[in-house]
Amino acid sequence: MQELRPVTPDEFEPWLRAESRAHSNRLDHDPEELRPHFDLSRSVAVFEGRNIIGGCHSHRLEMSIPGGSSAVAGVANVAVQPTHTRQGVMSRMMRHQINDIHQRGEPLAALFASESAIYGRFGYGVGTLQESWRIERPYNAYARKYESPGRIVFVDPADIAKDLPEVFRRSTVDRPGVFQRRPHEWERDSRAPEHRQGGRGGLFYAAYEEGGRVDGYAVYRTNRPALTVNELMAATREAAVALWRFCFDIDLIGVTEAVKRPLDDPLPWMLSDPRRLQRTIRDGVWLRVVDAAAALEQRRYAQEGRLTLQVRDGLCPWNEGGFELEGSPEGAQCRPTDSPPELTLDVSALASAYLGAVSFATLHRAGLADEHSPGSLRRADRMFAAPHQPWTPFNF
Repeated sequence: MQELRPVTPDEFEPWLRAESRAHSNRLDHDPEELRPHFDLSRSVAVFEGRNIIGGCHSHRLEMSIPGGSSAVAGVANVAVQPTHTRQGVMSRMMRHQINDIHQRGEPLAALFASESAIYGRFGYGVGTLQESWRIERPYNAYARKYESPGRIVFVDPADIAKDLPEVFRRSTVDRPGVFQRRPHEWERDSRAPEHRQGGRGGLFYAAYEEGGRVDGYAVYRTNRPALTVNELMAATREAAVALWRFCFDIDLIGVTEAVKRPLDDPLPWMLSDPRRLQRTIRDGVWLRVVDAAAALEQRRYAQEGRLTLQVRDGLCPWNEGGFELEGSPEGAQCRPTDSPPELTLDVSALASAYLGAVSFATLHRAGLADEHSPGSLRRADRMFAAPHQPWTPFNF
């Protein structure tokens, strides 16, 4: 007999260990250090007798959306023990969690998928995309000469929580899909054990300063002949130019790699030989529209318009049906309607279009959205347009 419920404080460490075991990982963090940052009422555990065979959790977070921000359930710690996979445990947990998120009044859920084939059946769609890069040293020259009046300085890991959070915020203004790191996450990174360990592969923080202000930073590690940029944030063009040049020109480095870059990053356009930049696109955050009416009403739209949508959602009956959306740059209203739909799509497709990761026209060509009224696809794309490609540089 199986039981599904939140874990108690005494069960927190066994719950974490069950997750680590499911993913064949070590439990790298002290459970007592993690405990204050977990609301156990948001945890889910599936027990078989006294043994935990599956679990998941969600954090209440804020994510940037076009025109503002939204409360989001950040889903994490999803795991099923290898002894109990493909027995319906995951489905039971996901259904329970989505209902719990809805009862909490959070219109969106988000997660990072270890396997991209898992979560579509629970209504999640790709919410953001990202690129990984690789370029060899002989081909990393800029197409034109750039001037950067500032300087590059190293930041002591103990100090990263002082100036870097504000740079991160400034660098992601108006960018949909961003989660700002919480203070304890910056502090955790500043105290990471690897900062006290010697040898190759250490993590370094370099900042761009101009006029007494930090306008950008790069987080990188080296494993010669390669240098990997884990994160580069720049609030100005000058900072971006200088930081990439710094990463390209470090001695004894033959290849520069970068992870989790936005699709509209300017660097490829700065290079004199952009073909030499190897670019790989993959999914970033996965998004679930838990309350379609609330989610559509809280974002802003690039132009004023009205749209009637038919949403299909096999898990959330409150989402199943028609919605009339009136949106503009100033605000939006969304209400249930019995009027004939102009567009019909699954809730997972709506999730992918919500931040702007994909156009409605592309969804239509992929067979994931049906147009019933000519011109409605074009109108939807004009309404849902965003000034920047959605991007999730930080995994919660």
